[in-house]
Amino acid sequence: MCDVSKAPPKHQAAPASKPAIPPTSPNGQDMKKRAYTSVDDYDSEIYYPSPQAKIGHPAPEFTAEAALDGDITTVSLEDYKGKYVVLFFYPKDFTFVCPTEIIAFSDRSDEFNDLNCQVIGASTDTPEVHLAWIKTPRNKGGLGHIKIPILADVKKDISAKYGALSEEDGVAFRATYIINPEGVLEHISINNMGIGRNIDETKRVLQAVQFVAEHGEVCPAGWNPGSKSMKGDHVGAQEYFSTIDEEQPQEEAFGSKIRSIKDKSDLEKTISGSKPAMVEFYAPWCGKCRQIAPFVEELQEKYPGVAFVKADTTADSIEPLINELGVKILPTFKFYSNGKEVAQPVSGYKKGPLEDAIKQLAK
Repeated sequence: MCDVSKAPPKHQAAPASKPAIPPTSPNGQDMKKRAYTSVDDYDSEIYYPSPQAKIGHPAPEFTAEAALDGDITTVSLEDYKGKYVVLFFYPKDFTFVCPTEIIAFSDRSDEFNDLNCQVIGASTDTPEVHLAWIKTPRNKGGLGHIKIPILADVKKDISAKYGALSEEDGVAFRATYIINPEGVLEHISINNMGIGRNIDETKRVLQAVQFVAEHGEVCPAGWNPGSKSMKGDHVGAQEYFSTIDEEQPQEEAFGSKIRSIKDKSDLEKTISGSKPAMVEFYAPWCGKCRQIAPFVEELQEKYPGVAFVKADTTADSIEPLINELGVKILPTFKFYSNGKEVAQPVSGYKKGPLEDAIKQLAK
């Protein structure tokens, strides 16, 4: 039997059921999927557009009010087609780190203009709050005169589309985007809220983006205008790395007390000498070679009657010896007396067998 006591009176309409959670927003945009345990959870949730910013893809379009030149105007990404754009988001107006960044970008905006680039700031504050902050003197925590537009992402849809929005806090992270004249994203970086940006680095990345676009070459680590670039193929990379001795930092040296042999003739002269010889075959990239190097130096001091030498298997003059001598594992230690190999090689990080072989060689 039905319990009619809980049914609404005939003159009252039954409460409408809650609508199913929509997969799209009212304007049809895809929204982030969320899990709800109750209708009340649904009532308290806020929908944001899913992130759409991807390197090599068109930057999400936007049109929003902005504070510029002491007034409120409308700014669109479309306004800057044909120019590079540096779009940077920051958390809040009237805060602490944010004004240092905005003022730095504004004060150096002419440098970016000279690179055919428009700098645009953005936060989730209203345009009126932006304007009030601008009209506050810098010595009282304001921005003062600013030469770049500051977008008002009041609906938070722009920062959400760019993947810059902290949904928990309802404000943007310190996110930076470089967009090329065709509207394509070339660079994305996002800092947590307490970490300010380096304007020099933003400018350097912009210049690298422009260099690649203009010259078709690629920029290695630490590239600055005027530095060497490289062609994006194996031949070009080899040409670049051939200059590493001149301009790039070297790998940390190890085993410096052990003499390096130069080539095959140097090896033959060494193993045919008056002393028995130990030859270590190593490579700078070899971790075990580095680990055992101090021990090998100790053995050299302990057994002065043995000639200790090493051969860098990555050197052009030594590389042919690898196959000839059957070196397949690094490090490999070979032992010679009177020009002939006199013991089984020792390979890998094996201190005990290595010292045992040296003892026999020294007898």
